[in-house]
Amino acid sequence: MRILRRVLVLTLAVCAASVACAEMPSLETLLRAQAFNKEFEGFEYYRVVIEADQVQSDGTREVVAVASGRFLEHVQRLKVLFLVVGDQVVGGQILEKNGLPPCVSSSHTSNRSL
Repeated sequence: MRILRRVLVLTLAVCAASVACAEMPSLETLLRAQAFNKEFEGFEYYRVVIEADQVQSDGTREVVAVASGRFLEHVQRLKVLFLVVGDQVVGGQILEKNGLPPCVSSSHTSNRSL
């Protein structure tokens, strides 16, 4: 009887966790939608790897993600530190950027930030 009760409680806990996780988009999906899709627009493909995900004492998350993609024969790689609150990316800092140079007209240069 004790074993059956433990199995039932464990099953309920797993089901509750699954429902809670199903309601929130995956971290990769969130970063793609709110950050990387714009940077990799027009690329044949790109992939995202989460390198670190640390929950802070205030409930925010610091996430380090690397995205890399291919455009024609060029490859671009970004490593970014994101601040995530709930299901929103509220800030970020590019840690590394390799690959394609910014598109600049040959007639003038611009010093604007992305």
